[in-house]
Amino acid sequence: MASIAVTGASGKLGGATIRFLLERKVAPNNIVAVVRDPAKVAELAARGVPVRRGDYTDSKSLEGAFRGADKLLFISTSALGEERMLQHRNVVNAARAAAVGHIFYTSVIKPSADAKFAASPGHFHTEALIRESGIPYTFFRNNLYLDLVPLMFGEALQTGTLVHNGGNGRVGFVAREDIAYALAATLAKGEHKNREYPITAAAPYSLTDVAAALSKASGKSVTYKALPTDEFRKMLEAKGVPAPIIGMSVGIGEAIRAGEFDAGSTELQRLMGRAPVTLEAFLRNTLTPK
Repeated sequence: MASIAVTGASGKLGGATIRFLLERKVAPNNIVAVVRDPAKVAELAARGVPVRRGDYTDSKSLEGAFRGADKLLFISTSALGEERMLQHRNVVNAARAAAVGHIFYTSVIKPSADAKFAASPGHFHTEALIRESGIPYTFFRNNLYLDLVPLMFGEALQTGTLVHNGGNGRVGFVAREDIAYALAATLAKGEHKNREYPITAAAPYSLTDVAAALSKASGKSVTYKALPTDEFRKMLEAKGVPAPIIGMSVGIGEAIRAGEFDAGSTELQRLMGRAPVTLEAFLRNTLTPK
């Protein structure tokens, strides 16, 4: 079995991917958990998974962490702009120096250099860096997480109105756990070299669909109200939402309106070997009291 290095192993996506690799009977010593702070994954070390320190700001630490890896799951950093690109260059340069055989990268559904979604340009340029490295690659072009829906729209359960600046745009929301499951499946077997996979719902959801799903899952009536961006921004400001959160929220709404997340595909189901969780099922499970 090839050695698989996973960055961000202490995070939710990286940690879930390792968990699914172990469930697939990948031997623990064939997985390398790459983290900035090894103490955060002590439970993986206890299960026999080698843990190596690798910091996205320190290319040498990454080179050592990647040494001997046939496959590298490169989970994108949470940083944006030039900070993101500095970190991502470090990862790609370290992968090349360590002679990594194949990079699996978590990108975005429609990477673009001039997108409204703030993270998209970094994904676009990182994909270019990986291609230029000459290392075989697989790009998981992920849509927005279903896990974000309660955070983005949860207030609608109290007010009865889902207010947003996304207009008539649609989003192919997918569950983070399903992405991790598919990543583990592709890492564990098959080549998948030089492929780009759209990781998105079979059919994208409108915000009216989201309101209807919230209604059905909660038993409360929720309707969708579209607002122009300026009005949406003013509404958030009046609520005292911090400026960085307003900027992020407004930007995502503009990206939804522009169709940057409007994509449907059955590729995720094919990679998983089973149907992904739907918006309604996810919300029913999330909102039902345990």
